[in-house]
Amino acid sequence: MKNLGTSVVLALILLVVAGGLVPTQASEYTLGIGDVLRITVWGHADLTTEVAVRPDGYLTFPLVGDIWAVDKTPRQISGELQTLLSEFIVKPQVTVIVTQFRTLHVQVLGEVRQSGYYQLKAGSRLTEVLALAGGPNATADLSSVTVTRYALDASGTERSEVLQVNVNEFLNGGNLAANPVIESGDTVFVPRSGSVAVFGEVRQPSSYSLGQQGLDILELLAMAGGALDSADLERVVVSSQGDGEPAEQVVNVQELLSGRGKPLVLSPNDVVFVPKKQQVMVLGAVRNPGVYPLHSEARLIDIIARAGGLLPTGDPAAVSLTRRGAEAEIIVANIQPALSGKPGGDNPLVKPDDLIFVPEGYQNALVLGEVRNPGSFAVREQSRILDLLAAAGGTTDRAGEELTLIRDGVHKIIDLGALERLGLQNEKVLPGDVFYVAEDQRQVLVLGEVARPGVYQFRRGDRFLDAIAMAGGLTDQAWEEQVSLSRQTPDGMEVTTLNFLEVMENRFLGDNLPLQGGDVILVPRAQRGVIVLGEVQRPGYYQFRPGDGVLEAVMLAGGLLDSADEHQVSLTRQTDEGSVVEIIDFGQLQEERFLAEDHLLADGDVIVVPKARRGVIVLGEVQRPGYYEFKPGDGVLDAIMLAGGFLDSADEQQVSLSRQTPEGALVQQVDFSQLKEDRFLRDDHSLEDGDVIIVPRSSRNALVLGEVRNPGYYVFGPDETYLDLIGRAGGFTADADPAKVVVTVGGPEGVITETVNLDVLSGADYTRQLRGGEVITVPKANNRVLVFGDVVRSGVYTLPPQGRLLDVLAEAGGLQSNLGTARVVVTRQAADGEQVWQMGYGELMSAQSEYNVPLAGGDVIYVPATRTQILILGMVQKPGAYTLPAGARLMDAIALAGGPLERAALENVGVYRDGILDESEHVPMGQDKVLFTGDASENPLLQPGDIVYVPETTKPNWTKIFGFVNTIASFTSTLFGIFK
Repeated sequence: MKNLGTSVVLALILLVVAGGLVPTQASEYTLGIGDVLRITVWGHADLTTEVAVRPDGYLTFPLVGDIWAVDKTPRQISGELQTLLSEFIVKPQVTVIVTQFRTLHVQVLGEVRQSGYYQLKAGSRLTEVLALAGGPNATADLSSVTVTRYALDASGTERSEVLQVNVNEFLNGGNLAANPVIESGDTVFVPRSGSVAVFGEVRQPSSYSLGQQGLDILELLAMAGGALDSADLERVVVSSQGDGEPAEQVVNVQELLSGRGKPLVLSPNDVVFVPKKQQVMVLGAVRNPGVYPLHSEARLIDIIARAGGLLPTGDPAAVSLTRRGAEAEIIVANIQPALSGKPGGDNPLVKPDDLIFVPEGYQNALVLGEVRNPGSFAVREQSRILDLLAAAGGTTDRAGEELTLIRDGVHKIIDLGALERLGLQNEKVLPGDVFYVAEDQRQVLVLGEVARPGVYQFRRGDRFLDAIAMAGGLTDQAWEEQVSLSRQTPDGMEVTTLNFLEVMENRFLGDNLPLQGGDVILVPRAQRGVIVLGEVQRPGYYQFRPGDGVLEAVMLAGGLLDSADEHQVSLTRQTDEGSVVEIIDFGQLQEERFLAEDHLLADGDVIVVPKARRGVIVLGEVQRPGYYEFKPGDGVLDAIMLAGGFLDSADEQQVSLSRQTPEGALVQQVDFSQLKEDRFLRDDHSLEDGDVIIVPRSSRNALVLGEVRNPGYYVFGPDETYLDLIGRAGGFTADADPAKVVVTVGGPEGVITETVNLDVLSGADYTRQLRGGEVITVPKANNRVLVFGDVVRSGVYTLPPQGRLLDVLAEAGGLQSNLGTARVVVTRQAADGEQVWQMGYGELMSAQSEYNVPLAGGDVIYVPATRTQILILGMVQKPGAYTLPAGARLMDAIALAGGPLERAALENVGVYRDGILDESEHVPMGQDKVLFTGDASENPLLQPGDIVYVPETTKPNWTKIFGFVNTIASFTSTLFGIFK
């Protein structure tokens, strides 16, 4: 309907542009900026001029000079020129012709299809501009289009004018004033129409635009998809925002749908709420079971009467009423006395959404909840609970661990698991008993390295291994020894680490824990990896399983190449004593596979399969660690060059050369710095096939972080100091605090952290020499001070050098009040605790040498306002700050706050004076009575600045304690399904 209205509006605009309207009276063209004129004087060809109207609104003509042209017609310009030229020419005849009309430049904004800048011919009107912009959108409000115009007056001053145009008056009634002529520079804005919101019992609650034609309440409900079956259309509430307070109106939409009455037209920002029907459901042994509306207060017997009364088989002594709420409540009522005309019995008030069930006779019992066939069942002389559950089809997979028995209004909890597995508490069933099996969220979340991670429903008695099986078992990358089970307990989250392999070997171990609802099982990815390099099909990094050896690692890498030297396979392992290299005869290993137990893999192992030629392995702190072939006569120096040379972090004096000899592995230390100086020593270090060179990381290194120009890792030389290292890192930044540099270094006694002063002006630590392994962190200087309270500009300010209290207060604009009675509080967090200075503003100004304290970064300055109020908190109707009348007492303050709440502990009201909690006095009021009846000592006088706190009573809240907690939605939907 809205789209049709928009199309009609657009069509009307285009029709106006195409055909135009015949004006009642033709109007002469008025000049504007940009028009080009040809001015001729008869008999004086030398005065013929072609001139344009300048941006300032003037044009220039010989002998005359500048004349104002904007908003004048060519005829008026001709007359003025004739008058002015008559001083120079006898009876001049002047002709003014427009040779080039100006082009209008207009900006269109708002709810149009294509906003932007547009060019028009002079004389164009507003509807033509809207048509050029594609027409209005469906959400456009054509009744309040604005045209903002800028023009120059005769003095050359720019002025603005805003036109408010109702375009609908032109489109619907042809009012030409509602379609004004557009001038160059105009800005046209089409506003958005208002919107209304609808929520409650509708299919698509949302906010909807009123559109150009507006909406009534029936159209709004139609746009929202219509009302739900549960909607109460007789009590629809419309909230309107007027000039004053919001107004609410109740509309009977049901009558409007019947054709009675005129639909309410909605206004912008209206809110429509469609409430839910208030109804109750009656089931069981009544004549007309069903749903009944609840229009006013009604009691149980009233509703049963509306349902036609009880059937002859109905049991009036055990009528159950189930009430929705945050906690489910089941009320068993005896209406027998009332139906028999006798005093006594039960007749409770019925509330919306209550469910009333009348059971069959005295010889039946009711089974509800998570059973396969809930309902009423006959009770025989020897019937027991398990017999009744069997008659109900047994419990479902969603059944919880508890069975609730309601007998004569008394609730009893039975362990359902012990009842079903062991027959415990299998009591005899009595007529009128009600049994309820609650739903249990028996779900377990299995994550990580399993075939199918996800949430799984488990059965009672399932254990840890059952959950892993439901998730498809572990993947090859699972870390079997570190499987975790997280469980929420009353004391918090409990995490248990399980060894899956041990549990699999013995399923009866205690570690095969029984599952509980909400358990989370996480199988991490194994961190067991081996590097296989050299002459294999696929060199790289591989993860292995426990028990795998060198043979399996080589198979993971695709096996050996034909060029591999299988007799010289090396296994390098990092131990606490250093690198250990073992040469393995892979061919013998394949023939005698039992030897694999001597070569089990460890995390971080490096296996290198060399070529059957001359090769050397270079590892550690070099540019390109790896395997390199060398030429005869090459030595350690050549091998290092093949690997790209040393890294800056290399320790050239501790290079190790490992070589396999008949006597075993031989490891030799090489001082590379001496080797470079005495190159003839190279003969002592000639390479042999299979050599392994390891370049360790130098211990003379340090890491510089924080406020330096080039943070990073640096290697230093002998005798270098902390300041030398800071210089290599580019020096301190402007924000650095050299006096609080943190140095962390490890040693035999453990990790040591200390703060050093590297300021060359105030400290002496900058000359300390580096040891190696230090982590130096330069913090950012804290030179900011927070000022808030009764100052002109609260905020955070940078503390100037040697800054004092008055300096920062001046930056904050000073105090709001200069009466001299204000207090100033300075708080500082020091190493030995918090320090606080308090002073009066008058003292600060009169004794600056004593009170104008020097400030430090991180200080907080607070100027409290002059106190004229008290603060009332806790269990009162309206907590907040209140102005204190003269002579006010404690009860006056509580009355100002609307009085105490129901749970207020009036026997323990706290009054805190001057905001100092440890100087408070607790005032007992009225000996726990709501109305005060104490003496004057229990109603003390209050002072400005006092804080009154009314705590909550510690007595039990019996309304919350009594309630039956269960899953309301599942129970109700199941119960509805039984008796529908």
